[in-house]
Amino acid sequence: MKRIESATYLLFDGDCGICTYLAGIARTMDRKGRFIIEPYQAFSELELGRFGITYEKCTKRLYVISRSGRVYPGAFGTNYFLFYKFPWSVIVFLIYLIPPLLLVEIIGYRVVAMNRHRISRWFGLKACALKPIRGPRTEETMHSTPQVDVSVKAPLG
Repeated sequence: MKRIESATYLLFDGDCGICTYLAGIARTMDRKGRFIIEPYQAFSELELGRFGITYEKCTKRLYVISRSGRVYPGAFGTNYFLFYKFPWSVIVFLIYLIPPLLLVEIIGYRVVAMNRHRISRWFGLKACALKPIRGPRTEETMHSTPQVDVSVKAPLG
């Protein structure tokens, strides 16, 4: 088991083609090594549970766990990562300065997360382990469809 408190982690879904591709770009961007970028599957659910994260939650969005133990999900995790990368930090600052931009980002993140299996296929990446659900939605299929939490969390810092 890895010790998460020892560094800042960016956790992504290693079974998702687009997630894995973007994690590779993030590794390239992180020249100073501020982040350990790993699939959530590299950690036990017990270890993640100490931060209020489950495997199910990790299949729906990325997470950044800061060195202090603060958790940043989805778009907020993306912003936390990009805040340390100039010129992206200027864009992140503007997103938090102008709330409608943050709302657009959150919605955009949700749309991408909900369609990541299609995006992976469009770009010829290894398809997500998540398969699109065909046919009418039933109570059973509604519970198996990925959902993304878009509640607004506190800004960075």
